[in-house]
Amino acid sequence: MDVTPAYPVWLDGMIRAHASTGVHDHVYAKALVLSAGSGPENAFALLSLDVCGLSTPDHAMIRKTISEQNGIPYESVVIAATHTHSGPATVGFFGHQEKAYLKEMSEKAVLAVKNAVANLAPAALGCGSGSESTISHYRRLLADDGRVVMNWEPWPQERIVRPLGVIDPEVGVLKISAEPSGKIMGLLFNHAGHPNVMSGDNYLISADYPGLTESLLEKKFGGTAVFMNGAQGTMDIDGLKDRDWSGMERVAGALAGAVADTARNIKPAAVTTLRGKSCRYTVPARKISDKEMKWAEDILKKTEGVVATAADGVGDDYKANLYRKLRKVQDREIEIEQTCVAIDDCAFLSFPGELFTEIGMTIKAASPFRHTYIIGLANGDIGYVPTDKAILEGGYESDTREVDAGAEEIIVERSLALLRNLKER
Repeated sequence: MDVTPAYPVWLDGMIRAHASTGVHDHVYAKALVLSAGSGPENAFALLSLDVCGLSTPDHAMIRKTISEQNGIPYESVVIAATHTHSGPATVGFFGHQEKAYLKEMSEKAVLAVKNAVANLAPAALGCGSGSESTISHYRRLLADDGRVVMNWEPWPQERIVRPLGVIDPEVGVLKISAEPSGKIMGLLFNHAGHPNVMSGDNYLISADYPGLTESLLEKKFGGTAVFMNGAQGTMDIDGLKDRDWSGMERVAGALAGAVADTARNIKPAAVTTLRGKSCRYTVPARKISDKEMKWAEDILKKTEGVVATAADGVGDDYKANLYRKLRKVQDREIEIEQTCVAIDDCAFLSFPGELFTEIGMTIKAASPFRHTYIIGLANGDIGYVPTDKAILEGGYESDTREVDAGAEEIIVERSLALLRNLKER
């Protein structure tokens, strides 16, 4: 379903000065419904939205409507944002939520699932993994004075000691073909990255490189291509070059090539085992210290809460507002819901936020399934989830996180328990 607004809207992902001035490429809601039997109680709906994110309540609202209209269990509906930084402001991270657009998009997203249910047809499914290592870069860099800088900051190269981690280049592909003709119906592909080739200087609506990748794959294979992001909390494009439309074409071409190469080697099976399970738990909320709060109040006296525009990242003015907000809710527990959908020996595990890539790789490595892929920014939004090590190191994501230390261990433990439980079934 085309969900491109027909009017100017504020864009999420960067701190911009004004609303959009046009459309570079359209944004979509794309639904894949898989059913193990004739009834909706056996179905799973995977919905991909070309937005930067959705609030946890809005995720819940859309899932509830999908469930009520189609009979698919609420827990079996997974909604994921692609995380484009040039999409309509469905969250309003920086103060401009497009509520009218959110309502329109939500209705079309629900309709996308309804249409998929109405068009269920016999299919064969197969999973496989490939690799793409040129798009995503490890964005947390150690400078020679010990500070953590981001890969978009114009820091002198000679002062960069090393990246503080490694990328996850894995490309996961679910190939769906019509049975018995073998014609490709769709490709669901997963890769960890930050769709912000276009910086905050861009005011044209765009699905960024995931949208163009989908388009390239659909031209090559036919059917519908659906992107779902991974554990991308520490992944980013090269922040200092190719930040233009030709750069987006290069990145999309590279990812489309990796997905196509992987898909060609997948042989879908007509008989598969489809199953799923979900879990709920909590992690501790971040505690804002008296020292941090004093710093924030001093900043707020100067800025009066106004946040300046920025092409990338955020400044102290934004962090000060965030600290005040987090201080008010620091005694709460943050709720997490995860859903795992498994096709034979391939598992797709949702996570409601921007999970650090290291945590995602730990889960994948210890999973009992042959292939495990994290679906990030899905069924909620709790922001960045850093490793405990990264919290001590500091840096952009640690400064703007909402979770406290200890969240990493809980998430790994509960994710693996869900995967093992499903595998045993």
